[in-house]
Amino acid sequence: MKPKLVLMTHVENRAVVEGFIPAAHNLGYEVWLLTDHGLAHKQYFAAKEYCPDHIIECDVFNPLAIISCLHTLAILPEVVFSNSDHLQTSTAIVAEYFDCAAKDWRLCYQAKNKAAMRAKLLALGLPSVWTFSWRVGDVLPSNMPFPLVAKPREGVASMDVTLCHNLEELERYAVKCRHSDDVILLESYLEGPLFTLETLGDGQRLYPIGGFDVSLSAPPYFIETAASWNGPICTEYRQQALAQITALGINFGVCHSEFILTNSGPILVEVNYRSIGDGREFLLNDLLSFNWFETILQVHASHSLPKLDIQTSDALIRYFPAQEEGCISVCPVSLSANHEDHQIRYLPIKAIGDQIQLSHSNKDYLGVLTLWGMDSVSLEAKAERLSHDLKWEFN
Repeated sequence: MKPKLVLMTHVENRAVVEGFIPAAHNLGYEVWLLTDHGLAHKQYFAAKEYCPDHIIECDVFNPLAIISCLHTLAILPEVVFSNSDHLQTSTAIVAEYFDCAAKDWRLCYQAKNKAAMRAKLLALGLPSVWTFSWRVGDVLPSNMPFPLVAKPREGVASMDVTLCHNLEELERYAVKCRHSDDVILLESYLEGPLFTLETLGDGQRLYPIGGFDVSLSAPPYFIETAASWNGPICTEYRQQALAQITALGINFGVCHSEFILTNSGPILVEVNYRSIGDGREFLLNDLLSFNWFETILQVHASHSLPKLDIQTSDALIRYFPAQEEGCISVCPVSLSANHEDHQIRYLPIKAIGDQIQLSHSNKDYLGVLTLWGMDSVSLEAKAERLSHDLKWEFN
């Protein structure tokens, strides 16, 4: 009888359906996919080679509902896992209940709730910023240090993140983004380049796998437009970034952290206690000498990490966010080219007939171009030439 792996997910996610599920099958698990979008996943997997053994409809945001569901099905899992930002806390509680390897659910909550994370950074004496949790309609502080970044307290993918220069802009933001039970997090604006740290730990050792130097769109929005693997900034400041998340308590599983390099050093922007997304997880799988998805799952199966070879070639990734709304009438097709000294991949995210409504976030991506192999200067030049050939038209 195969060991059982329970994987919780929300909406259809490429990392899950193309990364972790095939990895789980390769490791010999019987895969139970729990989701609150059961029909959508059943339709997606109808013609796929790698499918979960079971797709179960469940309220995956409620750990008690998950535990009850697994008891009803008489499922005793060996692995409980999720790659969703929203579901890390639920997953950790369920994993702990079934005596599976688990993240600290409190830390998962603090990573997801940015206000809670800021409070913990302050309590630990770690670098942070002025911050205030504001429920629209409540009184605002009189000494707000404009410009401010306004964002949902538990947001993802840069959605509804905006730079506000004054009170009028903040009030317009609140009217536009207001939801009945949401809290807006206000933070002082950090000037400086953005870089990431990707880590993997087994509870005893925490490996700094590498990081990306990230380019952003012009304010007031913060859309990631390009990323360079192990660029000069993330390489120079890796140990300082690692010290901050280690002090925060991150030591188990995969984690994607983002920092701004200020005049006083790197300051943590957010912790995503799961694998990096937006296609970069697949780039890491191509770059590294070990399988990214399988190694992450092995940690959640209580396996200690071996000494990991993290030496890689150079790599970069470019994103193409939509600049206008409308129905796509012309768009580039996928591209895959393997040369002796470099690899090229272009993956369309949107297709002809898709209706685009701008969200001013990473959700606006039309496609992603990935290159790796030769030196970074040559890769940048090649990416520039290829980017000019990618065209979209809208009706």
